[in-house]
Amino acid sequence: MNPTPQQGAVIKQAVEWHQRLKLGELDRDLRRELRVWMQSPENVEELGRLCLMDALLEGALKKPVRRDLPKNVVDFDSYADVVRPRPRPVPQPAAAPSRFNFTKLALAASVMLAVIATLWVSMSGADRVITTASGSWEKQLLEDGTVVYAGPHTKLRFHFTDEMRGVTLVHGQALFEVARQPAWPFMVSTDVGTVRAVGTAFATSDLGDTVLVTVAEGKVAVTATAVREGVQPMVHAIADQQVVLSSTGVSTPVSVDAERELMWLRNWYEYEGERIGDIVAQLNLLNDAQVIVDDPQVLRLQVKSLSFKPSQPEDFVSEINRWYAGFSGKASTRALRLERQ
Repeated sequence: MNPTPQQGAVIKQAVEWHQRLKLGELDRDLRRELRVWMQSPENVEELGRLCLMDALLEGALKKPVRRDLPKNVVDFDSYADVVRPRPRPVPQPAAAPSRFNFTKLALAASVMLAVIATLWVSMSGADRVITTASGSWEKQLLEDGTVVYAGPHTKLRFHFTDEMRGVTLVHGQALFEVARQPAWPFMVSTDVGTVRAVGTAFATSDLGDTVLVTVAEGKVAVTATAVREGVQPMVHAIADQQVVLSSTGVSTPVSVDAERELMWLRNWYEYEGERIGDIVAQLNLLNDAQVIVDDPQVLRLQVKSLSFKPSQPEDFVSEINRWYAGFSGKASTRALRLERQ
């Protein structure tokens, strides 16, 4: 029976992890990724099967190694027939083929499977959590193939079951590039409602009393927990649309440039006509290191082109000061400086 495409993917991944485990090629990031991968029972079962097969093959193919004699010992048997003819040996019955100890091998394999199963139970029994601090962006790959981008000041709690891939946005903002699995919906829960998707890319930003939902790809269903009379309880939003989810309902979708809206979450920013003051305010909101303004005039200005990582505000300060020195005609002029707390 041929495996399904999903089973084939699991087998391929299990082979890769088994090889890495045998070679000891697991750094901290790979160990974290393995723990995530092993939260799936199917993955654990396949890896255990490979470990058992490998143990059986190694036992079957293992041959005794002949030990060489020490240099100070003469091997008379190697040339005894030359010194003195030896009588012809009496034919002996053929020795039975050597057998490796299946009992010990099965016991070792059982112990290995028990360790893997225990590890899986310990990891799958509790929710997985992603927490970021100020000035910290996190990108992680989930066991289902979904990619999560968590911005600063964010806490996410994951709990996947057979029926649902569940995520709770405790606070902060996150972007989800959801792996498409129609039979396994992906749902983000907040204090004021839920966002449900199958295979799409969308972001949720907790603004306190409201949650901003931005759709980059596909389609999502946004549902409010409680609804005020005359307000929509549920709204579908598609790519390049944004809705506001509150305790009283869901707003009508509005068109946005989702790629630009989500740049901050991806930890990459490309300037496109915004005022420098707006960028400074956003950087100071996300980072412990604060951008201090020495010349207020710069806040009202706009630069033609600029790109940087929000997690590295020092690059932004350096670029603006270099540009502002040329703009003002004074090489020693400094408009901004960075103050670390």
